[in-house]
Amino acid sequence: MPGNALGHSLTMLDDGSLLGARLSQAADLTPKPRSTARGGTEQRRCAYSAGMRAIVLVSLLLGCGSSSAPESKSSAESVESASAPAPPEAVEVATTPGTLKEASFDSKALGVDKNYQVYLPAGYELSEKRYPVVYMLHGIGGEEGDWPRTGIAKTADAMALQAILVMLDGDDSFYVNTQAKADYEACLETPRPFGKAEDLATYCVRDGRYETYVVTEAVAHIDASYRTIASREARAIGGLSMGGYGALVLGMRHKDVFSSVASHSGIAALLYKGPFPYERGKVQLFDNPLELTQRIGAFGVHMRSIFGEAIGNWRAHDPAGLAQSLGDGELAIYLDCGTEDGFRLQHGASYLHEVLEERGISHEFALVAGRHNWELWADRIDESLAFHARHFESLVADENAATQP
Repeated sequence: MPGNALGHSLTMLDDGSLLGARLSQAADLTPKPRSTARGGTEQRRCAYSAGMRAIVLVSLLLGCGSSSAPESKSSAESVESASAPAPPEAVEVATTPGTLKEASFDSKALGVDKNYQVYLPAGYELSEKRYPVVYMLHGIGGEEGDWPRTGIAKTADAMALQAILVMLDGDDSFYVNTQAKADYEACLETPRPFGKAEDLATYCVRDGRYETYVVTEAVAHIDASYRTIASREARAIGGLSMGGYGALVLGMRHKDVFSSVASHSGIAALLYKGPFPYERGKVQLFDNPLELTQRIGAFGVHMRSIFGEAIGNWRAHDPAGLAQSLGDGELAIYLDCGTEDGFRLQHGASYLHEVLEERGISHEFALVAGRHNWELWADRIDESLAFHARHFESLVADENAATQP
């Protein structure tokens, strides 16, 4: 999961499990600026989105390979330099047809004002059109400015994307209603545990109902403040790492709010125990949260404060578990992960892909050459935005045709 100025690394224990790991300080990683060409070779791509019509996207490059993803390390080896990346460097945009703005709103669910950034597409200010919305979630240690610093506005402009993008601030919450009671005053006296030394006044909250904050409050605020198509068919949610997890969970738990979800390097199987490497039909899951969290020290303490100690709550927030009750066509699903992910999240992603396949649920899945870093995410964001755009295409045309005099 990504951090900011303070990095963290994982060292796998002898059992090779993803969550059998220790967080430690590591060297800061500075991402390379995004190039205009696709970086890395896609090792595996499985498309299960039949019936979607093609949409013309300017400068969108789609790469596809046929070989299966190689396993870079054996399960007994330690993860080498699995460092949490620094925040992305800002990408300069000489001319930006779309508009990127900063704003905030009062969150009753968190008891504080929360900042966000919003991208309004080219033509927004000059028309009366209504637009679909894609909510973008950051990773652990991050904040609402992470996605804009990757150049997401530049990517949207190059694609001629006709959608509003909303980048929310989710702190280190995993985007769920936390089990531990928030202590605002104590938080103000305690350094942020992950990522950069953010101003605690924008990090600390009086209540930890982050799921309510995103699904109920943020959606209502955006619909009231901008010309959106205010329906679940016109809402998507995506993210990276912790944010990829949040997108999957919130999308699956709130199919009445979102119709399309996308995850880059997200925790696709919260309770994944093994094997490493992933083997179809042989996956084991943790059935005791204490067994899972005791292996990861301070990070395990943080996860227990989020999910508690009851296995039922962990299962209720496990994407692979939630997928067991999905029906085909209920949710458009995209997920990808690097084959050299330092947190080995590619194995959980492969398991979620297995679950969706077995249930006959249409989705798009890709394992690509790359690590758990900003270089991969900046390179893949056009893939997930294109996925949402295809999902929105007919809806947007019908909606705006209906509003014409």
